[in-house]
Amino acid sequence: MGTPVKFGGMYRLILISLLIASSSAASLVAQSAAVSITDEPHHKRLLYTNDLRLWDVTLRPGESTQPFVHEYDVASVVIGDGTLALERNGEAAAPPSPNARGSVVIAEHTGRRTTYRIENKGTTDYRAFEIENVHEQKQSPPFVVSDLMLKAGAPESMHQHMGATIIVLISGTLQQGGIGGEEPVRISQPGQWLALPRFQGHTVMAVGATDARAIEIEVR
Repeated sequence: MGTPVKFGGMYRLILISLLIASSSAASLVAQSAAVSITDEPHHKRLLYTNDLRLWDVTLRPGESTQPFVHEYDVASVVIGDGTLALERNGEAAAPPSPNARGSVVIAEHTGRRTTYRIENKGTTDYRAFEIENVHEQKQSPPFVVSDLMLKAGAPESMHQHMGATIIVLISGTLQQGGIGGEEPVRISQPGQWLALPRFQGHTVMAVGATDARAIEIEVR
């Protein structure tokens, strides 16, 4: 009789291949069942330009999105606290966790469409702005994020931006200086936002007796 042949390594290889195939199949099934982000009812489009798309996402406690597809790099700015359960490509991405107001999450999807489903398992509303980079010749990294902490009574500060920029108010009252001869613009409600085109400088300052905080997302 010949020497017995051990197949342990082959069994492991087959098992790994089956697991990879199963994971790939689950991803394909999740993507085939997903809707375009434009058809997901919890995503409200606020702005669409050659550089970016801006979405307002709101989930009350217990609500969830339909599975939807992200195909562009995206920066999410959290405005309303919530405890999110996140699924990516049909699988749980992380245990439910609270989201701090003012936090920013960046995910890169260019060249790899990704399906998401999010559910608010908390007791307070979840709200976020999702800013997609749809620029045809984007840079790396695709976003520049600035956390503006503006002190009450401090003079206005000048900012220069190379790319289109979204400014999201987190707290306080912010005033943006007039651009191109226009009057200054003032925002005072969390979640109010301002948009700037490419290569646009601007000034910002806190107004009133309290500090102001805002997040700037520049699309590159």
